[in-house]
Amino acid sequence: MSMAAPTDTHPDITLRETCGYRYPMTLKRGILCLEGNWSHNGDLNDARSVEQPLRMLESAEMCGKVIHRDVATRDEFEHYLKEWLKKKYERYALAYLAFHGTSGTLAIGTSVLTLEELADIIGPGKAQDRILHFGSCSTLAMPDVRLKAFCQKTGAKAIVGYTRQIDWLESTAFDTMLLPRLLDATHIKPVFTSLEREHPRFVRRLGLRIATSKWATDRKIAAPLPPSLAA
Repeated sequence: MSMAAPTDTHPDITLRETCGYRYPMTLKRGILCLEGNWSHNGDLNDARSVEQPLRMLESAEMCGKVIHRDVATRDEFEHYLKEWLKKKYERYALAYLAFHGTSGTLAIGTSVLTLEELADIIGPGKAQDRILHFGSCSTLAMPDVRLKAFCQKTGAKAIVGYTRQIDWLESTAFDTMLLPRLLDATHIKPVFTSLEREHPRFVRRLGLRIATSKWATDRKIAAPLPPSLAA
């Protein structure tokens, strides 16, 4: 018995052929990845990159399209980030910022960018319904109020990242499980709950932290705040 292909589809539906007939599949949202050089001394022989794991997710249809750009300067970073915020890239709902970091900062080339400076670059309400994931050491080791303030100012659906010094390979492996869930999520809290239940070792070793404009994950899971921020 043959099965007829659907005749009416939503604009966000694409058709795939399987077993001789076609069926609708909702297009998944994509990822913009901005990535720095992982070598601390700028060694060009250091070939580490998160691009290939992202391409794996893309080819396995665990996310939509992936845009990856290498970033060496703050000017490049600002340029690509502002491009991502344009309406024509709204399907790329998640920005994966893969750089070195410290508490509350990203290292962009020779520049240090604070979370507040990043919010200024994005602008008030410009990241509506978007998620920013910081694939960096310690960036989200910050008080709840500053994490929520970032989302309140930018309109971001959530910010996600780590509070500890992280191993590059371990965090990259965990990101391949984390990113598809973030992209598929209607609500953010259940994402953390399921990850904490299914992958507690990763969540605690990396110090996973998620925040929205009104909520942040329990600080007990994250690393202790630096002394300068603990007061």
